Amino acid sequence: MAEPDYYQLIGVDRNATLHEIRSKFRAKVLAEHPDKGGDPKKFQLLNKAYNVLTDTEKRRRYDTTGRAEKSAEEEFVEGFAGGRHHFEPRTKEQDEKAIVSLQDRIIQGNQTHEEGFAEWLRQRDQQAMVLTDKDFMKTHLFNASELATKIHHPGPVQHVLGSPKTDAYGQALGGAVQVQVKPRPLKKTIDHDEVLVRMLAVPVDESMVYADLKKTGVCLGVTGVGRVEQAGTRVEDLKSTDPVLVLPKPAKFSSSHPIGTARTLLTCSEEDLLRIPAEILDELTPEQICLTPTIVCAYTVLEQFGSKLKPGDSVLLNAAHLSASGSALLQLCKLLKLKPLCMLSLPGSPKNLAKGEYGSKSAWADVDSRAAAAPPTVRQQYERISELLVTMGAEEVFPDAVAMLRWRDRNQRMLPKLALDGIATRDSCEQLIHCLQSGDKDAQIVVYGHGVAQPLEISPPLLAAWGGRIVGFNIARWVHSLSGNAKKMMAVMENVTKLVRANKFVLDTIMYKVGEDAVTDAFARAADAADNAQVVLIFPTLQEELTLSHQEQKVEMEKQARMKEEEAAKKREEDERDKLKSDWLNLLFTDQSVAAMSPEGPLSTAYEGGNTSSPSALLVWVGDDPKNESAAMRDIAAQAGSAALVSLAWSEHPAGEAFNEFSLKSPEVVDGSFYLRDRQAFENQDLDLLHDVELLGRCLCESIEPKLGEFGLDWDKVVILGFGKGAGIALYASLLNIFPKQVSSMVLFSPIVLFPSFLAQKMEALRKPGAAKMKVFTVWGNRNRSTPGTYRQLLAQTLKKAKDVHCTPDTLPDADHSFDSKSVSVLTSMLPLCLPR
Repeated sequence: MAEPDYYQLIGVDRNATLHEIRSKFRAKVLAEHPDKGGDPKKFQLLNKAYNVLTDTEKRRRYDTTGRAEKSAEEEFVEGFAGGRHHFEPRTKEQDEKAIVSLQDRIIQGNQTHEEGFAEWLRQRDQQAMVLTDKDFMKTHLFNASELATKIHHPGPVQHVLGSPKTDAYGQALGGAVQVQVKPRPLKKTIDHDEVLVRMLAVPVDESMVYADLKKTGVCLGVTGVGRVEQAGTRVEDLKSTDPVLVLPKPAKFSSSHPIGTARTLLTCSEEDLLRIPAEILDELTPEQICLTPTIVCAYTVLEQFGSKLKPGDSVLLNAAHLSASGSALLQLCKLLKLKPLCMLSLPGSPKNLAKGEYGSKSAWADVDSRAAAAPPTVRQQYERISELLVTMGAEEVFPDAVAMLRWRDRNQRMLPKLALDGIATRDSCEQLIHCLQSGDKDAQIVVYGHGVAQPLEISPPLLAAWGGRIVGFNIARWVHSLSGNAKKMMAVMENVTKLVRANKFVLDTIMYKVGEDAVTDAFARAADAADNAQVVLIFPTLQEELTLSHQEQKVEMEKQARMKEEEAAKKREEDERDKLKSDWLNLLFTDQSVAAMSPEGPLSTAYEGGNTSSPSALLVWVGDDPKNESAAMRDIAAQAGSAALVSLAWSEHPAGEAFNEFSLKSPEVVDGSFYLRDRQAFENQDLDLLHDVELLGRCLCESIEPKLGEFGLDWDKVVILGFGKGAGIALYASLLNIFPKQVSSMVLFSPIVLFPSFLAQKMEALRKPGAAKMKVFTVWGNRNRSTPGTYRQLLAQTLKKAKDVHCTPDTLPDADHSFDSKSVSVLTSMLPLCLPR
């Protein structure tokens, strides 16, 4: 709304003197006084016009701008760097005063010793020259236990914990940290100089996302806003409920060991806190106030390092699109009428790097920018962010340094003198150097960002050819370097508050509540270069913490009770299963077993030969493949003499289906671990295999008994011949008394005997003493992987435990798990030793 013409209102010309203005005002004000029937509104305007025109400063501003009051922008620009960016036309008298006489300066000479000493005193930090009782207690490490204060809050509070990203070998991979939220207990007391702060808001910046952590479970956060919950006995400047900004000295903490503001309650020293003025607290929210270090960092960088810049000069930015720091720099440049040139590098976009000699056109002209095109999604993000940056005050936006140098060459523009590096990656400074004027023109780069914790890499010849300065800036170090800087920080924020109130400065934040929202999403969004919103963590109240703690304790107790109940039920189930398994194993190979109570009939006869009219002995062959073994049976029958030969096919019996499918090439069989199982480690399929072996052994017995009756022979005239699984079935049947009497002898080629240790236990329980001696010959192939050495030794030890068994082992060279012609010749040569006399 435009202000009225104060000169016309009073009735004087614009060049009227102060005396004329007063005379006209007296006449007008008497006529317009409300007590004499005048208009009250016009009376107020007359008084306002008189106040403006009789005040020299206000009248000058009114004559220049048409407004008597300063706008928020004018106050900010006039206050920035002593009004360096505020230009107004001055009178001839002011021009004459501004002229410096070199002759007068030479005549006057240097300042005196007294003047120099006075200047030195003015520049000294007075607070650092005074030693207080607090300083004495800190320097002498005095911390009496009687001065400690008990913390009122009883339960644990939420902590945002970070851990370094590691590979499978525990080596750090770098990049963004891994985060999680966990309740952690508080310490019981605070010391005399400590303060307990209830955190309200913490910004998620690069120092949190890319923290250089050395161990897991570190509480993150280097700054934030909160209220004092409790203060130590020697803390005088702060009291309960005071709003404070946490900004510790950088020497006390580091990126690998942060103060840890990302928690509901923070215990810290009084010197790590700055009181927040009421003016700021009334206008801004906690999530906006927590950005104070970021905003003041942008302000101070421009003030200190842009001292020689004038309105219209360019500033080079490479992090204008990142969080609050870039947004603050852009908006401040717009207020100061500077022209920001922004480099917008997005993940997934091709990077064209300027390489080569400084100032040489070949460093960027030879780069082929068409070598790789950005994906469509990246191009859309670039266009969207570019438009936003231009809206916020950027003059031009470039994808990289090469694009900027080409733009400058086309438009014949001067290169900027100042570059602000907020990315701080390996090649960020090198690219900025190519885009700046040479060092003899006061060019400099200011590194103010934490970046991704990478070392800067700059070619020494490039740095020497450029000749400029690279300066680092840390806002926490700047604030704590002088006592006046803390006051200046709050003064800057008061000016920013006025700008926010006038909608001239925008603080775009997005909040995540710890304990409710996914903190991993917050850190992922903060690390996303395509998202320029500032992520802020907010924390639950203490009442919510207590409720959450009680709920978590209740949930934890219910979880523990449920786990105990599940463990008890699982133990009962395991005990019941172990009992059933033990009962089943005890019944195996006895008269009460399932196989004994439910027989399934004899095995089928695959071959019968030899002397079948009046044999002197019965040879029984139990192999694994009766069809392929028929030729071998004829050869053996021809060498059997007066004995009869019967080949029984267990693999064709219904009871042998599962045992026949059991693979002898499985890894557990080849390495011997299958054979070494004891009864405690048996699984259901192992119990089924043992049942099948017993059932097949009883079927074998049912097949042999009719033949003995037909030939008029007894069991002591029986010789068992076998191979593989069939040999194992026959050995189980013979040693565990499934056969009514002991057979004369056994010749077993590569026998597959399930679980020899279980066989030994059953022999001790079931073997009848005083039985006739039985000869057992075992023949192994030295290349047979289905019968490893550990299994052979275990079976040999088992057979030694049988007192009525005499075992003779033998090995066939170059033999595998097969019954071939070589095995047949060995068997025929052993028949005279096996046949009963």
